[in-house]
Amino acid sequence: MTPTWPPRVGLAARLRHAVGRSLLRARGAEAMRGLAQLRRRLGQPGTILCLGNGPSSESAELPTDFDCLFRVNWIWRQRAFLIEPDLVFTADPDLPPPGSRAILGFPTAADADRILRAHLRQDRAPAAWFTVPDLLPELAARRWPAYPTNGALMVAVAAALRPQRLVIAGIDLYRDPQGKYPGANDEPNEYGDLHNRDTDLDYMRMALSAYDGALVILSAALRDSLETA
Repeated sequence: MTPTWPPRVGLAARLRHAVGRSLLRARGAEAMRGLAQLRRRLGQPGTILCLGNGPSSESAELPTDFDCLFRVNWIWRQRAFLIEPDLVFTADPDLPPPGSRAILGFPTAADADRILRAHLRQDRAPAAWFTVPDLLPELAARRWPAYPTNGALMVAVAAALRPQRLVIAGIDLYRDPQGKYPGANDEPNEYGDLHNRDTDLDYMRMALSAYDGALVILSAALRDSLETA
């Protein structure tokens, strides 16, 4: 049975989270407590480019005039294309490359604790970080039947930052005939056990319903699916 999102957080986990925050602050990492703080940290971006990892993440239509680049996990580093994001949404154990100044966004407090402990073990700390439920309490207040993917969380945070222009690519809902990722690959082009397409679409529809800027979606599968309520 797929667990609902966000997961319940017990007292022990909250205490570990608080201790971890203190240790990271001592190493210069800034915990983002709200959208206004994150917006300032990003320099009040006018245009945000959100890239998932699907084939459309390398679309020829991608803009070059954006203020902030948001990416998902770290697999895109293998492609050597747009490899200096301002913010990375991840639940993967991989750590940022040395010298990265990317802010890290985590789906849950448990993901943050697990990955940030790995930073501490290597005497490292991200420039800044947050958990999505902390930033978007309205969306976290609803019990979702599956975990939204990091791509869906990325879209929600980007929309909540209210840029004048929001461009989304690479979130192809595992429906692109080219496969899961750009280039030749043989990985199954499907959702993992924690996720499903309906939850992703419902989550993004709710997040985008309040966005009143210019929205450009270069993922054909996502654009068509969002238009079909």
